[in-house]
Amino acid sequence: MTKHNGLAAAQAINVAPAVGAVSTGRAARSSARRPRRGGTARRRGFALIQATIVVMVLAVVAAVVAPRFSQAGIAENRMDELCNNLQLLRSQIELYKVQHSDNPPMRSADGTIAADGRFDQMLYCTDADGNVKPDRPRTGRDDVFRYGPYLEEVPANPFNGSDTIVVVRNRNDVPVPGNAGWAYVPETGEIFANDSVHHAGL
Repeated sequence: MTKHNGLAAAQAINVAPAVGAVSTGRAARSSARRPRRGGTARRRGFALIQATIVVMVLAVVAAVVAPRFSQAGIAENRMDELCNNLQLLRSQIELYKVQHSDNPPMRSADGTIAADGRFDQMLYCTDADGNVKPDRPRTGRDDVFRYGPYLEEVPANPFNGSDTIVVVRNRNDVPVPGNAGWAYVPETGEIFANDSVHHAGL
């Protein structure tokens, strides 16, 4: 019995250090992992700061660039409107010439130029000689005043907002100082934008 008890005691002594060693190893691994968790947190915090900086930079760039794109879009829309208005004016002037023996508006059949420079022949009914119907109705053609009107109104130049027409001798006189929207040559029926040298060449 004594020998058996002594063997059991010896086994207990041999096992105890092993258990202690296992416990010590787990503690060591646990303590080794803690710095890694702290490093990951720091990396996440740094990434968040980087993302915030990127967002701020993009916001600044957008604030600087967006107005430029907006202004470019407005200018492009105005240019489209200017070209459309010029096309309308020119096509209707050509139609007037076809119906009035090739005489453009403001030039009568005998070749004289209207002194007042008004565009009434485009806005009201006219006879074959280009005379405007006396009561100047927008509609109401009859057997004599059977042409027109060719325009409901003179469109405005979108770059200066003016629908005024100034009479010039030729395109070399364009643009005329002032705020007229259009420059018109009664001798030929040519019409040009009057807001700038560049647009006068359209």
